[in-house]
Amino acid sequence: MSDKPNHMTSSYLKYFAFLLILFGIESNAQNQFQADSLIEVYNKLPEGDTARFNLLKEIANNQNDPRQKLKFASKLIEEAKKVKSLRYLHHGYVNEGQAYRLMGDFNVAIYSLFKALAIAEEDQYDKGIAAANTALADVHSIVGNHTNSILYYKEAMKWLTKSDSTLLAIILLNMGDEYYLSSMYDSALVSFQSSLAIYENLGNDASGLAYNLGNIGLVQAELGNLEEAEFNIKAAIGSLETLGDHYGSAIFLSYLAEIYGKKGYLKQAKVLADSSMSISQRYGLKAEIRDNSRRLADIYAMSSDYETAYRYHQQYVQLKDSISNDEILSQMENLESAFELAKKQSEVDLLTAEQEYQSTVINATIIISIILVILAIVILMYYRNKARTNAVLELQKQKLEELNQTKDKFFSIISHDLRGPINSFHGISSLIKFFVEAKDMDQLLEVADDIDQSVDRLNNLLNNLLSWAMKQQGQFPNVPEKVNLNELAQELVETLDNMAQGKNIELSARIDEQIFLWADKNTTMTILRNLVNNALKFTMPGGKVGIAATRDKKNAIIKIYDTGLGMPADKLVLLGKLQDLSSTYGTGGERGLGLGLQLVYEFVEMNNGKIEVDSVEKIGTTFTVYLPLFDEVTEQVTA
Repeated sequence: MSDKPNHMTSSYLKYFAFLLILFGIESNAQNQFQADSLIEVYNKLPEGDTARFNLLKEIANNQNDPRQKLKFASKLIEEAKKVKSLRYLHHGYVNEGQAYRLMGDFNVAIYSLFKALAIAEEDQYDKGIAAANTALADVHSIVGNHTNSILYYKEAMKWLTKSDSTLLAIILLNMGDEYYLSSMYDSALVSFQSSLAIYENLGNDASGLAYNLGNIGLVQAELGNLEEAEFNIKAAIGSLETLGDHYGSAIFLSYLAEIYGKKGYLKQAKVLADSSMSISQRYGLKAEIRDNSRRLADIYAMSSDYETAYRYHQQYVQLKDSISNDEILSQMENLESAFELAKKQSEVDLLTAEQEYQSTVINATIIISIILVILAIVILMYYRNKARTNAVLELQKQKLEELNQTKDKFFSIISHDLRGPINSFHGISSLIKFFVEAKDMDQLLEVADDIDQSVDRLNNLLNNLLSWAMKQQGQFPNVPEKVNLNELAQELVETLDNMAQGKNIELSARIDEQIFLWADKNTTMTILRNLVNNALKFTMPGGKVGIAATRDKKNAIIKIYDTGLGMPADKLVLLGKLQDLSSTYGTGGERGLGLGLQLVYEFVEMNNGKIEVDSVEKIGTTFTVYLPLFDEVTEQVTA
């Protein structure tokens, strides 16, 4: 990693208000105060009033909060569709793409911006084409693809005329940012100064002047001119705070903290970095939270507070990986939104990779369908057997009830154990879509390998569960044998790894010695799988779930722990009495069946073991399972 700050954040330094000018020269800077006043006017207008379209556009343009920008962009899209207005539909999708970009949902942002580009081309709207290309360049800059970003900026400039001096200033500002990200500081300084000169000549855009001053300060800091850098960045912060531009304020406060750190003013640096972090967290600016974590780690390290520095560095690494792999780690609701956007607006999706994407989705659907067919066959076999036993139902009533109960448990196990691995395909499917759009074949091959491995692990799990289910004869088979606990734990981590990555949870197994159990292998695997599944379900993103084991003279002591929500004392009492085991929603909205812990307690008892639970609210839960050791059983048999 370079000693230079994470300049991926610098892409956010791009002039957020540029779209306003691309939509109409009469608009000025992104201004939250103006947005608030326009909302009051909008709320007074009756439905059907055509003035609502322009108001919605201006409100979305001026919103500093990306969530509010998304809200009003969605309203504009909805109303523009009703009257089939291509121009306002384009404005709505560009603002929607910008909102998702600011929230870090880059896959959804790209879909929205490509739709905006297609509509602008259909409408022959030159400024709209330039706007969409510029916004796409911003997204590519954020994810680190600066070559593509520059290409999109150059494409945007093709659609500008001599009268578009404001637009030229914006493109120069953003091009300067790309030079800056590529460490071409002289070229960056020339671009920023040229853009600043245009803004000074126009004299009507305080935000454009502020961003240029701030960016010039960043370049000066890289060139070692710290005093000049500090002066320009402070001037930029003052202007942006007056405008209510939280994004720019957060970013430049962070860079000012870095400058103070370089000058040795560590207390001031901490205050500035903390201020930036507070703004970033308040408005959900994921990239800024990541970069402030890095800066605070550096500042605390220089202050010799290595423990705090290490904590911030770990937070930085997690967020860095999250942004770099956003297609895998995005929240499920955003991925579903992206899919719905693509489906509902497929008539304007002109991406050349559409057919390849459809083929990939079909292949994934076939794989899942095969799994569902296998389950359907098992269900069909059961009902056929049940029909044959109806003739002797009265004579075998007691036996049939026993079979029925066992069957229900087996299918509960199958459904419970397959739910997590199958859900992980959502993340892989969305990742495929993103790389198809980007035409990144190397990444697609890596995703294909991941699919193969996931399908193999899922197929093995399904075969084992079905084989186990087919062997049952009215009761759960309990065949004790020598079981390698180390191998079971590793297999479980590999099976649930995609599910853990989908929630940004660290899943690991730590067993320092070789341990062999004397237990039924299938029920033991079900015990561990259910406990780890529950731990993942109730752990927040960024948390940890682990398996650890030691041994005493008679038993293996297996701990499944997490840093999740925990349970109150009254809940623990009911849990120990096998009461109140109803299903609850997990931290990611996962829905369980409410049978997992009941099966765990039954199977632990079946294997002559015992189970304990220790939990503290908001800290985490640890389940401790005691199972007989193979060595102890061997000694008893020998004696």
